[in-house]
Amino acid sequence: MADFVNPVDLGIVLSANDMPAPWVVCTRAQAESWGAIPTKYRKWVTDHIEEMTAGEKTAKDLALLTAARDAAIAEQIDTVESAMRAFMLTVLDELNLHAAKHNAILDAVDAATNLADLKTRVGAIADYPQRTANQLRTTIRNKLGN
Repeated sequence: MADFVNPVDLGIVLSANDMPAPWVVCTRAQAESWGAIPTKYRKWVTDHIEEMTAGEKTAKDLALLTAARDAAIAEQIDTVESAMRAFMLTVLDELNLHAAKHNAILDAVDAATNLADLKTRVGAIADYPQRTANQLRTTIRNKLGN
């Protein structure tokens, strides 16, 4: 029996009869010293495993955190039956309505030729209605599955 290391995924197997490529034989001392390094901080250098430097560990941790955050977003926002996604789409719609209202006011200011004209143009812009909790529930429910 021998000990093996995989240079691709940096896995270590102790006391195995045989392992297919890319596994390579290593000594028990190597396997034990490499096994003390947390898996995520191992790197393959020529013919052995080394522990990453502090900078490499920081970069690795950041990459793992970014991947975890991306997965959380995908789970919550990309799942069509997610209440979180439906809520966020509702908020996005509301923000867009507010932006349209704001832009209409700015357009009225840009087009006005005098104060009376400005008052007329702004007065023609419809008020933005307040929303109720029931309207929010209904809107969120209607966005599920879409």
